[in-house]
Amino acid sequence: MAMLFTDRFFPKGFEEFIGNVEIVEKTCNWAKAWEKGKKQKPLLFHGPPGVGKTCLALLTAKVFDWSVFELNASNLRNKENVERLAGAAMQTSSFSGKPRLVLLDEVDGLQSSDRGGAAAISKILKVSQNPVILTANDIYAKQSLAVFRGSCDLQQFKKINYLSIAKRLREICEIEHIDFEEDAVKELARACSGDFRSALLDLQTLSFTGKISGDSLKSLGFRARQENIFKVVEKIFKANTVSEAREARFKSDISGEMLMNWIEENIPRHFKEKKDIGNAFEQLSRADIFEGRIMRRQHYGFKRYSSELMTSGVALSRSRDYGGWIQYQFPGLLRKLSSNKGERNLKKALAKKIGSQLHSSTRAFISNDLFYFKMVFPKNPEKYAAQFDLNENEIAFLLGSKPTTKKVQKIFEGSREIRKKEFANKRRLQPLEAEIQDKGDSAQEEHKPVTEDSPNQTRLF
Repeated sequence: MAMLFTDRFFPKGFEEFIGNVEIVEKTCNWAKAWEKGKKQKPLLFHGPPGVGKTCLALLTAKVFDWSVFELNASNLRNKENVERLAGAAMQTSSFSGKPRLVLLDEVDGLQSSDRGGAAAISKILKVSQNPVILTANDIYAKQSLAVFRGSCDLQQFKKINYLSIAKRLREICEIEHIDFEEDAVKELARACSGDFRSALLDLQTLSFTGKISGDSLKSLGFRARQENIFKVVEKIFKANTVSEAREARFKSDISGEMLMNWIEENIPRHFKEKKDIGNAFEQLSRADIFEGRIMRRQHYGFKRYSSELMTSGVALSRSRDYGGWIQYQFPGLLRKLSSNKGERNLKKALAKKIGSQLHSSTRAFISNDLFYFKMVFPKNPEKYAAQFDLNENEIAFLLGSKPTTKKVQKIFEGSREIRKKEFANKRRLQPLEAEIQDKGDSAQEEHKPVTEDSPNQTRLF
């Protein structure tokens, strides 16, 4: 089988790499610093597919003669795998003594079920003794990727200009002796939308049919491409027809729920007039109603209504077009939920401990009773902490303080002493309680009423 063009025409050096010249230069300097023994921050390459993110990482290792330890999203499933596979590679050099490149490819492919994977990677990045490069298509689509954005040097790849792609395609055609039409090659480069990898694969496919011409291009059909979430949101808000908004939605690879959160967050940023903002939120609320019906009735046919209302409905609810550049933001609700996750878990733990003794459910205690308990707790904190077996974090939360303060530590130690005394008293009382119980049982036997079936009963009749 013929070698794929993506492998056959892999760049031999940085000068053959197409597009994103500034990132190439920065990566080269980054690698030179590692060669001199100067530790650098990990690089995070992000951008649309096919622009050379993984290619540049592998090219860097090839130019500097580094070995490569590569993991992708299918390997980065959980904390144990990451620490076992990537940990060793990050802490040791290769047999030649040169740095080893650790390539974590497609980190945005981590799913919510991959528990601990993202956190484990972030932890390892901070202590790595080898150069690390991560790649991702969209680092803003998931909140879990925030840990990477903070610990890496972000390098955003842009789509490659179609003229640069066309020039390289012509060179390949000449090398491979492929007959082609100039306009057809330009159209092929333009149709790939900056995805050089797909352009190479399309060129190789067409080369088997003979000449690269306008007629042969028609056999390729339409190639659906995913777009950055910021571009998707912008196209939805600026859509003038239902089909435009629908096309933008189809180009997004995030879930419908996440897309709705993005739209909700950015309605006030895009629309300027209060009337348009109100109309947009009205359409979004109707979409949310259908989402609720889907969950209650398990009827996913309503999805066609919620999807159209939150995109086309919002876009076409405006009274005029809004131009200019707008800085769209990641959904604040998700950011807030992520930041106070620890506090919510703490509340649940409190509710389970206290609610079980108050015969109250976890949800009811958090909603109705927690507020009043926080008011009562400071009046006798040691007693309450002992009664419900609270730890330092729970005591600090109820007092609005920190677990390390002297006050919290004193209350915690006092509660431990109370529980020890209660436990000791209970053990001393257990023999006495057993003796009383035995005597009580004997007394009940002596005063037990004589029944008709009793063998000692004198029958008169």
